[in-house]
Amino acid sequence: MATAKAERLLNLVIALVNSPRFRTAAWIREKVAGYSDAPTEEAFFRTFERDKTELRDLGIPLQSDGTETSGGYRILPGEFSLPQLSFTPSETAALGLASRLWETTALAGAGSNAIRKIRDAGVPDPDAEQQAHAVGLLQPRVRTGDPSFAPLYAAVRAGRAVTFGYRKNPAGPGEGRNVQPWGLVSYKGRWYLVGHDVERAATRTFRLSRIVGMVHPVGRAGVVSAPAELDLLALVAGSVELPADRTATLLIRPGAATGLRRRSARDEVGGQAVTADELDPVGRHAGWDVVRVPFAHLWDTARTIAEQGPDVFVVEPPDLRESVIRLLLGAMSSDGPALQNAAEADADQAALDEDEDEDEDEVDLAVAEPGHRT
Repeated sequence: MATAKAERLLNLVIALVNSPRFRTAAWIREKVAGYSDAPTEEAFFRTFERDKTELRDLGIPLQSDGTETSGGYRILPGEFSLPQLSFTPSETAALGLASRLWETTALAGAGSNAIRKIRDAGVPDPDAEQQAHAVGLLQPRVRTGDPSFAPLYAAVRAGRAVTFGYRKNPAGPGEGRNVQPWGLVSYKGRWYLVGHDVERAATRTFRLSRIVGMVHPVGRAGVVSAPAELDLLALVAGSVELPADRTATLLIRPGAATGLRRRSARDEVGGQAVTADELDPVGRHAGWDVVRVPFAHLWDTARTIAEQGPDVFVVEPPDLRESVIRLLLGAMSSDGPALQNAAEADADQAALDEDEDEDEDEVDLAVAEPGHRT
């Protein structure tokens, strides 16, 4: 039975790397599996010449000590083998975290195999057990609960187009999409597909949670490729981020709510600096800081403020203040879970309304189309 080409090439590399001296063509034909199949010497030399050319094209340093027909051949291990891997304690910890990052996703098997191979090739570390214990105390997660993630990931890897149903409006019906997938991006807790929409002849991003039904691969593999130097994360961020077109005026207890302070604009209203006493004549927040925070999403901002408890008071806008009050009442009530669930249900409904403004499915992105370069 004839030996497959890939197996024959691998046999040749193994034989020449492990050989202490140059090996002649006659030795190779006799000793290396796959070459004895040649019916004649001429057929052997044709096969061997093709194999030598292919190995060199792959970057494998095949050496010869004489003429191409009568000389010997070898591959120096030092020029072909990878250097010994070694890692600092910090790098080892990072690898450990990386191996745990994808445990809850469709990539768990591939990630674990890759990390195991890297560790097997490394220098044994006497502190490895202690580092493994330390890494075990942390459990980073990347969640891929969307059913469409696995088939889309496979399509991206295979370079194959896909079709699927997609809800442009979160509450509306699904519409058919024919997409050449370029990549998947996790952004602010959500997964997005970036690709070329064939019917619309434009670049689009699709939120995986809005894909309905099955994802179907179409056409041949290997025909889809992303444009050169494509920045998937920048495309997704540009398509889903809303401009902060509203401003919240807050009173914040001194020393509290550092995160909100970092997002703040200048502490002025109408161009004039104001104090907490002017905004709260009753005096309940005397001495507090006036902070103005730009925002786009009502309920996301309300949740952030509600997490600060009594340390933040919303002066305006009224709808943001009411949203924060509703969340706080739900948390404080004796029937807290029920009211909290009701508040979150209202928040989710409002978020759906806000999502319509995102409309990432209809955003044109300025990147090269497949087969073209800018």
